Amino acid sequence: MAAQLVVSLLALASLCAASEPDCKELVKPLVLDSHSPIYGKWLLHVGTWDQPDLKSDLVSADSSWVDVSASSDTGVITMYWADRLHGEKCLQGIANATISGMTTHTTFIINGHTSYHDGKYYETCNDCLLSEDTILLPDGKSKGRYLFLYTRTGALEPSELETFKKQAECLRFLPEYHFGNTELCPDIRETPSPAAENTEKEQTEAEPNAK
Repeated sequence: MAAQLVVSLLALASLCAASEPDCKELVKPLVLDSHSPIYGKWLLHVGTWDQPDLKSDLVSADSSWVDVSASSDTGVITMYWADRLHGEKCLQGIANATISGMTTHTTFIINGHTSYHDGKYYETCNDCLLSEDTILLPDGKSKGRYLFLYTRTGALEPSELETFKKQAECLRFLPEYHFGNTELCPDIRETPSPAAENTEKEQTEAEPNAK
């Protein structure tokens, strides 16, 4: 009986040892530097959470995109984001994130409310961005985490989605998922201001008189 118990324990230890390298291979921190691959515009494809209370906030966003770029300050990146809520309302804004090692620290001010976030990025598929977002309370304690998978186009191969689910499991997220769609909020940075439109109109009207 004792021999059988020893064999069983050894088998269990072997299984645990075999599964551990899988997560080590699946979840590798992404190095953030001046040529960071996180730069550019990204569309949210799927997200998950580790606390049930966080679900309602994420599923309220039908679509989401973020544009990440370098700033003039060393160790700081700029994030321009836009969320479409309940198919109608669009929220968008800009925030600066400081880089500390493998972590970004970002303060968002949305409708007068301030929220603090720590971000981590992991290696993932080509043209994809895998981001872990820890929401911080004012005292610095964690309220919970999200895991987001963004792509350049919003599309994702089924095999890449399965890899994401395995990565989420390794990082101890719940096996529940919210998928974004491609009905995005327009980028108001690309909308000409009324002053610019008036100037263009005046120039167009003046062209015939100049001949």
